[in-house]
Amino acid sequence: MDSDGVSPVRFVAAQLAVVVAVIHLSLGALNWTRWMMAGFLVPRDLRWPLFVVSGLAMVVGLFLAAAGAPRRPLYAGGIVLVLAYLVGYFGWHAGGHRPLFLFGPGTQHAGPLLPFLLDHLLAGPVEFVTVVSEVSLLVLLAYLLVAESV
Repeated sequence: MDSDGVSPVRFVAAQLAVVVAVIHLSLGALNWTRWMMAGFLVPRDLRWPLFVVSGLAMVVGLFLAAAGAPRRPLYAGGIVLVLAYLVGYFGWHAGGHRPLFLFGPGTQHAGPLLPFLLDHLLAGPVEFVTVVSEVSLLVLLAYLLVAESV
């Protein structure tokens, strides 16, 4: 810990949480707004409102942690949320980009799993930064959950 009582691991985890929250909030709000401007009150792609809600949940978790709330439940909630992001990202692509996750028209991917995963990890700079940030945050939250339980 440094002089103000914040460990470097907590600090880096908080910064990663901000990055992940901002990415999901901005993508969700931008795309949800596009749907509404096109005349759809309810988006046909459920990812966008879920991105906004989950990004807000991450921001609330950060504020609670800064306010001194018990951290272990926040770490556990963050782990669940980040796992949902990762499983959702790769699952949505593997499931054929269906707008309602399991329903609606989609495209199927063929081929081995590893090239598929690498292709979607390296799909672009936003995707790469997002996945690397999420995996890093997941590792740090798991470490903090275990380290602070002893």
